[in-house]
Amino acid sequence: MMHEKKGFRLQWLIPVLFMLILAGCQAAELPSELVSPPATPAPQPTATLPSYESNREPGWLAYIGADGNVYVTTSNRSVTIPVTTNATKDAENGRLVYQRIAWSPDGQLAVAALERSDNKLHSAVLVVATPGDIPRLVGQSDGHFVIYMYWSPQPCDISPKCRRLAYLVGHDQGVAMRLVEIDGISSKQLTEDGQLRFASTQAEPPTQKGVNNTQIGVGRPFYFGWSPDGRKLLWHVGGAKRINPGAFLGIYDLSAGKLEMLPAKPGLFLAPAWSPQGDQWLAVTAEDKIDQLQSFGQEERFTVASGEDSQFVFEWSPTGDKIAYAMRDGSIPFYDAIHVYDLKTGESRRITERSFRIRGFYWSPDGERIAYLIHMQLPRAEWMQWRTYDLERGLDRGFTAFHPSSEMRFMVDNFNQYAQSHRFWSADGRYLVYADEDPRFVERIWLVDTWAEKGSEPFFVAEGGVAVWSWH
Repeated sequence: MMHEKKGFRLQWLIPVLFMLILAGCQAAELPSELVSPPATPAPQPTATLPSYESNREPGWLAYIGADGNVYVTTSNRSVTIPVTTNATKDAENGRLVYQRIAWSPDGQLAVAALERSDNKLHSAVLVVATPGDIPRLVGQSDGHFVIYMYWSPQPCDISPKCRRLAYLVGHDQGVAMRLVEIDGISSKQLTEDGQLRFASTQAEPPTQKGVNNTQIGVGRPFYFGWSPDGRKLLWHVGGAKRINPGAFLGIYDLSAGKLEMLPAKPGLFLAPAWSPQGDQWLAVTAEDKIDQLQSFGQEERFTVASGEDSQFVFEWSPTGDKIAYAMRDGSIPFYDAIHVYDLKTGESRRITERSFRIRGFYWSPDGERIAYLIHMQLPRAEWMQWRTYDLERGLDRGFTAFHPSSEMRFMVDNFNQYAQSHRFWSADGRYLVYADEDPRFVERIWLVDTWAEKGSEPFFVAEGGVAVWSWH
């Protein structure tokens, strides 16, 4: 979303606070744009809150810094490792920046680079086995940039060291989906002077030992989800059938290299989703103008919810026994209240206030809470607020509001696709990450401690436009 970049004036402070109260913000702090980064360490949990516990560590936080390079750090910022060092964000004769990042389940990091020089555009996909290793080039394109990356949840069948990465990249006929199989991650793919090596100026990626990069589909728009075993991909291409006759749902079998077209007519939705249990998947079908969120698979198809001319968004819980969903009509840019459907009982319940304008929602790693973002329209800017809902206790908490960075807005706009492949939650279910933009147009990364005392401020990580947590 485009917005006018102007600083905030002091007289806007009163309406800002007023809007926070209306939105149900439970903490009496100023929005993050109007406060300085706290110098104190992360606040600790107190006895005033439910005792959230986890036997997991927070994991690594990967982010794109203000200089255009990729970094990983820890939750307490005690260790920070540069993944790339060759970005040239402000160079006069060319720019090289990193614009996308994606963690694999086993801790490998894919990064997408964009290089502009002499009125030409090059993009590349690189993979880092562990933080500190040298990136390996696995794909590239001339004239188009990488849109989205999503790792397979499981290794390939052909080798225990093989990993699969699917990514979307611009194409002359829309959006191309490419599948990369990488057998071992160790070769050096940077030149001695630290610049990316583009082996050719052809649209096809170079052939390299241990790397197989194949185009498997083209469409617009293009959304997909992995099966839990990593052997199939569920596609939603072309949008709603009633708007685009060429729209379809399909399952791509990686071992056979074939696409099976499904008979269901896709309705208004974005990304399909496979259950973590592996025997069911979710998509929206349509008859006339009635859209139905339905579960397909080994069991008989059943409808979770329906609405007339409504767009659905939805996410499986980590254990696959619940579905969070929301809907909106085509004229409204925000979603209505979030509901949770219990597959055991077949019942739905609303968990958020009807007055909230929902932008996105994300299950915690243990499936006990849902983090969600609400929209707050303030003068000359769009603001968001993180909130969490505890399903067992019925506890809803609000945290500091923020003006999102451009990349943060992009990920939230497509949240039900990114919620499958990227994580704003830390692996232990304690921290939520976000990136904002201050009145000087400086983008910054912050952590929210969801276990901390009510009213605790977020704490500053680094300047940068986007950050995501590793899965473990």
